[in-house]
Amino acid sequence: MFLVQKRLFCYLPSNKSTIHLSSYQLCGLFNFSTAKDQSSEHSSNFIVVDSLHSCELSSEKAAKKAKYHTCHKNSSSLSIEFFKQSGWSDAQVMKLIRKSPLLLRTKVETALKPRMRSLKDMGFSDTEIVQLVSSCPSVLLLRDIQPKIDFWRSLLGSNERLLNASRRNMFLLGSSMDRKIEPNVSLLRECGISDKRIVYMVMTTPAIMGRSNKYMKEAIKLVKELGVPCNCRMFPYALSMVTGMSRSRFYDTFATLMNFGFSLQDIIAAFRKHPTIWYLSKKNICDKMTFLLKEAGCELTYIISHPVILAYSLEKRLKPRYAILNFLEQNKLLDKVYSLMSVIMLSEKKFQNKFLFLLREEKSIALYDSYLKSVAQ
Repeated sequence: MFLVQKRLFCYLPSNKSTIHLSSYQLCGLFNFSTAKDQSSEHSSNFIVVDSLHSCELSSEKAAKKAKYHTCHKNSSSLSIEFFKQSGWSDAQVMKLIRKSPLLLRTKVETALKPRMRSLKDMGFSDTEIVQLVSSCPSVLLLRDIQPKIDFWRSLLGSNERLLNASRRNMFLLGSSMDRKIEPNVSLLRECGISDKRIVYMVMTTPAIMGRSNKYMKEAIKLVKELGVPCNCRMFPYALSMVTGMSRSRFYDTFATLMNFGFSLQDIIAAFRKHPTIWYLSKKNICDKMTFLLKEAGCELTYIISHPVILAYSLEKRLKPRYAILNFLEQNKLLDKVYSLMSVIMLSEKKFQNKFLFLLREEKSIALYDSYLKSVAQ
């Protein structure tokens, strides 16, 4: 934490109560790589119009599929026909070709057919094959796909989880096993993270495994500097958050909280307790802080002590529950004083049983209806 403090405080003005730091300034405060791993699908360098008409793709859209070269029409027709004969709908074929135009140039007999057959041999149903290929077209473009599928299926435990993870990250099965996947999984295990937690990270932030091993090591170092040790229960969540967003967005949250009066120590403490707050957008945080400070009348120290309050929905939780609590307090319908946090944290069922039933008089029916409408949206 000292390293973080040292890097940040050199940028903080000593004579101002409000701190204004841009995400650009904050990006230089940590010794953390800001370069993103460059992963991209193969670009299309051909124009196929007639073949794509069979998939209801307009000539204009088909022409946009390439810029420089021309692909043989027979090859593209065979590829499209192969998918349609395999049970794919026109819409599914069109979506697939949009995602990976290179499949139009892939030979049917020597590549597509044997690789599709291999997926069946690996135990995928026809429906699962459509889902898998639609999410990760690379499974039909790579020769060594089986070891990757076997690895992920063994770790995740089922085809369903593999399909869900690949749907969230189309490069999951395309990343190098030797340079990225296996070294990253080993690194997480060395940090004491159980396979169960690793599965959680893959399912929620699958892009984390496609990062370079160097990036992963730097991310782990940053999380530790922010006060979250490897043996902490929140470590996997914090690491998923750090690796699942851009550096500029990560540092922007620091600047946003500082501009509302949080100190560096306050922010680090909030990160240790509730790293999921960093998933919130700047507008989301600003709207909640403004409501809590100006409308709900919360002291800044109260929010700093209970940063989890920022994780709750403004429209479905904070505003409607505050309105109910405020009404009950003003009309002396409560048996004691309740803090806003204690009310916010209640489950919906407990909140309704404890507070909403008190709105029995005719003058409060509108508020009762308004609350139910808010939480139902």
